[in-house]
Amino acid sequence: MSSIADELFESRDLLAVGVSVAISVVTIAIGTTGVARLPPAVLLLLVLPGYVTAAFAYAGRERAPWTFTTVVERFALSLGGSLAILPLLAIIVYLAVGALTTWGLVGLVSGYVVVVAAATVVRRTGHSGGGGHRTGPARSGTEISSSGLLSGGLTPSTVILAVSVILAVGTLGTAVTVPADGETATDLHLLTEQGGRLVANDYPNALTQGESAAITVGVTNDEHRPVEYTVVTELQRVQLSGRSVVVTDKRRIDQHAFELAQGESWRESEEFRASLAGENVRFVTYLYRGDPPENPTADTAYRTTYVWLDIQPSAASGE
Repeated sequence: MSSIADELFESRDLLAVGVSVAISVVTIAIGTTGVARLPPAVLLLLVLPGYVTAAFAYAGRERAPWTFTTVVERFALSLGGSLAILPLLAIIVYLAVGALTTWGLVGLVSGYVVVVAAATVVRRTGHSGGGGHRTGPARSGTEISSSGLLSGGLTPSTVILAVSVILAVGTLGTAVTVPADGETATDLHLLTEQGGRLVANDYPNALTQGESAAITVGVTNDEHRPVEYTVVTELQRVQLSGRSVVVTDKRRIDQHAFELAQGESWRESEEFRASLAGENVRFVTYLYRGDPPENPTADTAYRTTYVWLDIQPSAASGE
């Protein structure tokens, strides 16, 4: 076998790292749900950075054979190292682009893993004397078993460390890669104009039936992708029963469809007439990604917000 082939064989673990990076990036890119992205994300973000860092640090040492003991210990060390490295890379992404984006983090972590893996191959080649084989004396089984974490025996403390790190990483990985139902990625807000400025207070809460008022509806896209939205505004009279809200009458005010790129905002002043009288009347805004149903409700909307109104009946209404 040639020296180059010997070196490739010696660094077959790092070749596997490179292949794993490529597979993980492709899988994350085509994954349509958080659950589908979880396994490759855990591998790429929480295993590989620590593995290549440890491999680079110990490139000058003789590597122990791949046994169950060494696999468990190297895996535990990889997880622990990744937990230390990942926050630093996340800070770099945030400082560079002003936000912690998914692809910013994936791109930086992938680059870090590939560069450190390549540097490790170079270090291993240098320490092997250029001939593809280690020149140092062979170490006995006793020396290998007592040489430390990378090549030591499987001790109770190692098992506890591995289990603890696996549990911590599993919890962290799920929290990072599977967004919670209540995570806000699009901001829906209501504003009013006061002194030439739009503010989130002083809403028109005391009106007379037939009187006109205006509330500005705002939407900001923070989905990290272009999104088509539809905003539906209504005036509703509701009946409160404990924690339940029953809509007894409603009037459609307006409907708007638009598309926003990442970071873009849309605002529209909605003028309406106080056509429904009562204390339990509200100005409601439903936000949908895409087309809304024929009968919009809070249960079907992507985001919902409202302002309570006290509309007194006019003398001519007879209510």
